Amino acid sequence: MKIVQISDIHLGAPGEEINGCHPSERLLSCFEDIVAWHSDAEFCVITGDLTEFAEPAAYEFLKSTLKDFPLPCYLMLGNHDDRGVFQSVFDDYFQDENGYVQYSLKTKNGVFLFLDTTKEGTDAHEGQLCSQRLKWLKDALINAGDEPIYIFMHHPPFNIGVHYVDKIKLVEVEDFAETLKHGQNIKHIFFGHVHRMTSVSWRGIQFTSLPSLNHQIPLVPNSVGNEFCDEPPAYGVVNIDDEQLTFHYNTFMQRNGLNQT
Repeated sequence: MKIVQISDIHLGAPGEEINGCHPSERLLSCFEDIVAWHSDAEFCVITGDLTEFAEPAAYEFLKSTLKDFPLPCYLMLGNHDDRGVFQSVFDDYFQDENGYVQYSLKTKNGVFLFLDTTKEGTDAHEGQLCSQRLKWLKDALINAGDEPIYIFMHHPPFNIGVHYVDKIKLVEVEDFAETLKHGQNIKHIFFGHVHRMTSVSWRGIQFTSLPSLNHQIPLVPNSVGNEFCDEPPAYGVVNIDDEQLTFHYNTFMQRNGLNQT
């Protein structure tokens, strides 16, 4: 099966510039490219930071844009999102029994779990998986049995060597690690938040992340003199079969052909 991952789209009001880029235009360009070349994907997932300021207009723009997007698109929350505002716009969206935006999807290729790591409180940027959310995850892992399990989350539970994001990673690291032990067959975990291409092996599990569609975080902050930079955006194209998982980083805005000689 093929799936598509997008992350950290940071929408403002339609047409608004955020950190030197126009996230609404980039999202539309990304969707156009997916439709042109990967419309055979089973689904698309956006792994959090749907908006920059959690404004209703930004969520409304996303909702209207998704009406014309042919793939099923699963949405997740990040530290720039507000659960209440999101749920006021996407008023019939998936949620667990405690109102968190987390849910599961069973397919012929395995079980996909979508976690809500948004922390309660204003201006809280680190990740949170409280006891209620961890119990939901534990139950979902147990119910999956020996089916292949794939997990999507916004915040990673580990450092990546970039201080700016390491200080706002998931807080409940050991509780999360203990909960994962209930999964018999966890194949891969996809995350966002760090605005970089990364591949990390943590506690025996492989993790990958994507650049933002909008602004990136430089590996060495002093290299650009700022906390953000305009490295290429990308979306992920993931191919899964019984033998392997292949993750392609698709830098769709810089696919420039070369003259052959």
